[in-house]
Amino acid sequence: MSLKDVIDRFALVSGLEQEEISKWFFLILDCIQYFESKTKNKSLSESDKKRLSYACAVYAYYKYSLTQSIATAYNFKAGDVEITQSSSMIESAVNLWQQQKQEISDIVDLDDFCFTRVRA
Repeated sequence: MSLKDVIDRFALVSGLEQEEISKWFFLILDCIQYFESKTKNKSLSESDKKRLSYACAVYAYYKYSLTQSIATAYNFKAGDVEITQSSSMIESAVNLWQQQKQEISDIVDLDDFCFTRVRA
């Protein structure tokens, strides 16, 4: 998976300029490493690499949107001026990530792990 491909796709998904994306370089790099560790087959076709790059960019956007939601105020009013930040960015990122997660399930193992109680 190419760092440049993931960054280009992250720019497409997020709508951010390159200067802003450079602030999130380490988040993108962490997402690439996470995806590479979860890849089932280490030798992927070019089309699978492109799918994986796009899914990784979407995952990075999802992580970015979670981070941004914490940093922004949702409602602020000063006199006649009112600023409201909707949570639609997070909702769209979650929906986009869930869709991509399902589409790459054949090449990446992202199954959630949980403990359950078993009766013997």
